[in-house]
Amino acid sequence: MKKITRERLKNSALYYLERYEASTQKLRGMLKRRLIKARLEQPVPKEADAWIEEVIAKMVRLGYVNDKRFAENLVRRFAGVGKSRAFIRTKLKMAGIDDEESENVLSDTDDLTNARLMVQKKHLGRDFKRDLARLARAGFSYEIAKKVLEETS
Repeated sequence: MKKITRERLKNSALYYLERYEASTQKLRGMLKRRLIKARLEQPVPKEADAWIEEVIAKMVRLGYVNDKRFAENLVRRFAGVGKSRAFIRTKLKMAGIDDEESENVLSDTDDLTNARLMVQKKHLGRDFKRDLARLARAGFSYEIAKKVLEETS
């Protein structure tokens, strides 16, 4: 592995962001994993952790990393396949999006609509108990799951 420098960390971040949309926490995690891997093979400068924060700040300033945009895209993607608000909220939390921002981007989603979409996409509605359990595991409340399944029957 090549020596860790500020420029190499910046290039790693750019390469990662070319391939993936990322939140600041995801980018930070990737860069920290890179440092951990480098430390196994060679000494790493003490200021490398500060370099990571500088690189992240630069990526945010340039607009390559935008937590709000990341959260909106994640919500749109999961709501489009019928995932529940609870499921989406968990994914946002895992990506490092704070609770206030999560609620802002989730304000447009509706569990009832998402449950209907899941029932339609997964062809649910034939076996009430099994499908009710499946919707519950997907994060929908009992009332919503029951209502949607009764609509399809």
